[in-house]
Amino acid sequence: DHDYPGPSLMPDDAYADNWIAQNGLRLIRSVPRGEPWFLQINFNGPHPPMDVTKSMYDKWKNASFPGPRNGKGKDMADQRRNYAAMIHNIDRWLAVFQEELDRRGERENTLIVYCSDHGEMLGDRGLTGKSQPFHPSACVPLVVAGPAVRQNVVCDQPVETLDLTATFLDFAGIAVPGEMDSKSLRSFLENGSPLPRTFVTSSLGNWSLVMAGSYKLVATRRKKSDEAGSAPDLVLYDLKSDPAETQDLSERRPDIV
Repeated sequence: DHDYPGPSLMPDDAYADNWIAQNGLRLIRSVPRGEPWFLQINFNGPHPPMDVTKSMYDKWKNASFPGPRNGKGKDMADQRRNYAAMIHNIDRWLAVFQEELDRRGERENTLIVYCSDHGEMLGDRGLTGKSQPFHPSACVPLVVAGPAVRQNVVCDQPVETLDLTATFLDFAGIAVPGEMDSKSLRSFLENGSPLPRTFVTSSLGNWSLVMAGSYKLVATRRKKSDEAGSAPDLVLYDLKSDPAETQDLSERRPDIV
């Protein structure tokens, strides 16, 4: 009777993210110490279906969360608890990987990046899943730590995950191909130089968005089949004063549009 189940019958060692992490450890351990390596670990979670093991479920079963922003219907409490449990499990594995780096003596020579490919609406605006231009779906975490990277610095400007490729090449001492759209974040990470972009973009299906500072402009075509020459609907948000994205400023601020 649940949209998302309680604890799964699957044991911890067979749970997808735990299996993925164990394989990641195996790959790191297969590299001789002192040899360069690159590893991208793609965890399945946090992602629907929000299934978690009993041990994960038990840690979060009594947790409470704020209700959805501008949402409708049920409070999504079960889904939010399982989502948090999945994130917590991945965070636990991140610590295990850092311990492995310490064991190998490679912590001070490894760049660690924690990121995602999309967010989750989790009931905000009455929506679930991804594929939306709203911030819970389109905005993802980006945490970077490593040699010479400044500590405890929070960036309040938008960046693009597209730029991770050039960043990795830059830290590895490899020239970034001129035809590549990716731009390195290394100078910003190390010494606070300006970010390589003054705005960032994203698009999917019939919508596109551009962000500059706290402003976000969303352009939506009524149909995916609309001709390229037809004018899209424009909505402008100021995420600093309106983080829930409820106030359209496009008519009041044509200068920003």
